[in-house]
Amino acid sequence: METDPSPTPPLRREGLKTEETPAPPLFLGEGVGGRGSSSRGAQAALGVFLAVLLGLLAVRGYGNRLGARPTEPVAVDLTDLNSADQAELAQVPGVGPKMAEAIVVHRQVHGPFKSVEELKNVRGVGPITFEKVRPHFRAGSLPAAPAGITSTSFSSPGFDPPTATKPASASVKKIQPGEPPINVNTATLEELQRLPSVGPVTAQAIVASRAIAPFQTVNELDKVKGIGPKTLEKLRPFVVVK
Repeated sequence: METDPSPTPPLRREGLKTEETPAPPLFLGEGVGGRGSSSRGAQAALGVFLAVLLGLLAVRGYGNRLGARPTEPVAVDLTDLNSADQAELAQVPGVGPKMAEAIVVHRQVHGPFKSVEELKNVRGVGPITFEKVRPHFRAGSLPAAPAGITSTSFSSPGFDPPTATKPASASVKKIQPGEPPINVNTATLEELQRLPSVGPVTAQAIVASRAIAPFQTVNELDKVKGIGPKTLEKLRPFVVVK
């Protein structure tokens, strides 16, 4: 038997190749355990962001609630200067019995209030008092008050109201220079009508005004209806306050 003279080539042993799954790329700054640290850091940052966002929303909502004005005015039960009696007026904050009486007298002498601003003309109501009581009043519309004042016009206990005024008779003689001045706190209606530019209505207004409180100075006469600056200057030489 013949043998093949060519040598048999040596067998090459090749190792088996195994496929390996490539490792995910590492982010910058990641090392061993870096992915876990990055995840925790991202969660913490997200939590801080959400907390800040919720805080801003809460502050904004609370601020809007503080600064917001009601869309509808709050209904307030105001006291009508023209219909409230003396007892009702006295219950208004800042208004006592004396001021309530002054309002009633002013209303009867001068007629219904056309606006709350006319409270400034009530005797004894100064700027501070007016600002304090103004929010509690309104001026409703009423028929004009009668010209004469009767005893039923005043409800204050112990108050002696002036009687209805009669027209001045032709016998009332006006005061002349050199005659004794007239005390406006004690003069009768007829004596007051002797003053220049003072007729029955103005004399009645003087009596009603001094019934609330006596005049302290002649200048206080300018609060009486019918007495303006010019009339006051005419009265000065003929009146006194005692």
